[in-house]
Amino acid sequence: MIRRDRELLARLANLNQAIAHVVLIMLEHQDAGELNPAHLRLVGDQLYRLGRDLLDRANEVDPG
Repeated sequence: MIRRDRELLARLANLNQAIAHVVLIMLEHQDAGELNPAHLRLVGDQLYRLGRDLLDRANEVDPG
């Protein structure tokens, strides 16, 4: 499990490094103030997957 935990932390670190850049790209591609739905879906999907995997791991460590 240590390897899996390290992989989760690496994914979290990568997201942390990329998030500011992603936000800037999304701001640059606003259409009349609206965020691009495709960009929102891509970012949301990545956040959701990582969040789900972190929660799954937490429940494995402590099912309570």
